[in-house]
Amino acid sequence: MNPLTWIIGAFSMWIVVLGVNKLGLSIAVIIIAQVVAMIRVRNVSVLASTALLSVPALASMALIHMPYSSDGWLIALTLTARFSALMSIFLLAATAITIPELVKSLYRWPKLAYIVGSALQMIPQGKQTLALVRDANALRGRSVKGPVRAVKYVGLPLITHLLSAGAARAIPLEVAGLDRPGPRTVLVEVVEGRVEKHCRWLLPLLAVGMAWWL
Repeated sequence: MNPLTWIIGAFSMWIVVLGVNKLGLSIAVIIIAQVVAMIRVRNVSVLASTALLSVPALASMALIHMPYSSDGWLIALTLTARFSALMSIFLLAATAITIPELVKSLYRWPKLAYIVGSALQMIPQGKQTLALVRDANALRGRSVKGPVRAVKYVGLPLITHLLSAGAARAIPLEVAGLDRPGPRTVLVEVVEGRVEKHCRWLLPLLAVGMAWWL
């Protein structure tokens, strides 16, 4: 499916889960999302990530609600299940979306596509740059222990490199005509059927209606 369909579908499911706010629905959403995720990625990475996020949430909810209410355990379980359902939906959508496909699907709005692509690539680029900075310090035999050395020899080079890389992209973007008006085209568009294209925008309305009805 088109990445925008995954995003709007996930947003719509969030509306349903938050609007209905019932334990049974949250558990059903968790099960469905985990099954679909395991079919797609063929491993339990989404399940493991959801569990890793949900355990601290369950502990905090239990500490807050159980000592002060006879049905505090039920409240804690309901809130944790709702949180787990939301995380399952988010992680499922994340596994189905790639940055290049998402950027290509936004080609009609080139500035938005650039902002989204840059924001999503900031974390992996930052990790790669951080590894290079640490390797450079290790090759020079320089210690980076302590807050002052960490800021001076790791933080500042990292920020400088990221800023200079962003500035270096300005010329190719200008050559590509990012600021010029007019429609954009791509050589290979993201696959999208007519039914999917028209139904995608109905999902939020259906989600609001379902949350209101239930």
